[in-house]
Amino acid sequence: MQLVRNSLNDLIHNTEEAGSSLRKSIDSYLTRFRELEPQIQAFVPEALLEQRLKLEQERLLASLAGTACKPALWGISVGIKDLIHVKDLPTQAGSRLPAEALAGVEASIVTRLRELGAVIAGKTVTEEFAYHGPIATLNPHNPEHTPGGSSAGSAAAVAAGLCPLAVGTQTLRSVLAPASFCGVVGFKPSYNRVPLDGVIKLSPSFDTIGLFTQDLSGMEIAAELLIPEWNARHVSRKPVLGIPRGVYMELMSDEVKQAFSAQVQSLEQLGYQVKFVQMPWEDELIYGNAMLRFVQGEMAREHKERFRAYEEFYGASVREAILSGAAVPEEELADCRELQLDLRARLKNLMEQAGIDLWVSPAQGGTAPRLEANNTGWPGMTAVWTFAGCPAISIPAADIGGLPLGFQCVGSYGEDEWLLAWARQVALDLCPDKI
Repeated sequence: MQLVRNSLNDLIHNTEEAGSSLRKSIDSYLTRFRELEPQIQAFVPEALLEQRLKLEQERLLASLAGTACKPALWGISVGIKDLIHVKDLPTQAGSRLPAEALAGVEASIVTRLRELGAVIAGKTVTEEFAYHGPIATLNPHNPEHTPGGSSAGSAAAVAAGLCPLAVGTQTLRSVLAPASFCGVVGFKPSYNRVPLDGVIKLSPSFDTIGLFTQDLSGMEIAAELLIPEWNARHVSRKPVLGIPRGVYMELMSDEVKQAFSAQVQSLEQLGYQVKFVQMPWEDELIYGNAMLRFVQGEMAREHKERFRAYEEFYGASVREAILSGAAVPEEELADCRELQLDLRARLKNLMEQAGIDLWVSPAQGGTAPRLEANNTGWPGMTAVWTFAGCPAISIPAADIGGLPLGFQCVGSYGEDEWLLAWARQVALDLCPDKI
């Protein structure tokens, strides 16, 4: 498959007249959709797509009446993970439950996109309730490999050039893994930075809305427009990089270790200071079951009433997770929430004391597994940061055997703007073509 360049940065600076640029954008999207979507299946099938987009066009043109200025995302197509409510589109959350059982009010991030002039391209494929289950989506780089999970469709749609921007969610690795596997930029903001209204939750103590773009400049634009109270930062020096000691850095294949080691060596030669740091967590948190039990425990409580009414519609993996989670005591969940806050504070203090600007690692322990492996990603490199609520970004900075691998940068909780500023410095040296 020939991947298509579709940069948000390029599109947003289009100076064509509003009406013609909108029509051209929608026509271009439909052309790419007809050509590429059958090959990657990034979107939930929609029988009346063209009719809906025509109505979108009419709505947008009407909203522009009486004003001379186009909104910032005028005519830009955006994919929305099928876990997030969109007015006039059903939410299935990758499940077989009746649509009426999952109906809800449109998410504020979708309403914000509409206000900015974006065109909702459609619902993108997700694993069942963002937990686990079969998906139709294929990796645009190699259709014999997974695009990742659970925000599979969002990452694949951006990678293939179907849309320049897509929205996903992350609980343990659901933005960073597909971004790494599909060779796009994936950004998970700090926990609670983006409102979660209108989202079917998996684990409320983890769940975070994330974004996908083809390059870092596009992500900077998207973050400024979509993340509340964004205040862009600018830096004039190279960041100090921290690499965790211990079991964390053993959670990757030999090929990934070699690629990451070469990247770090290259950065050091370019003047970066790199520090190997003893981390304020127990190794058991990384390789044990505590985080999974936490997620399953909250998942069982989120789905309690729905599961009681529609248990037979749930897939086997999700059903088992809910039944396991129901057995997790409330006291254990409360302890986990306390540990989250404690680790968040310890990481912030450690960064300040050690003079660390960014934690860095591979975004995944391997490249995209083959489809028959039934594995859409590993939580090892991402879960602990999500547990602590830290902002993280995957930048496509390596290629192993023809498959992309993301370079993960992690910032301090609440310091999302600094993370993107420091990540730009890293990307300039590791992958300038992704700026």
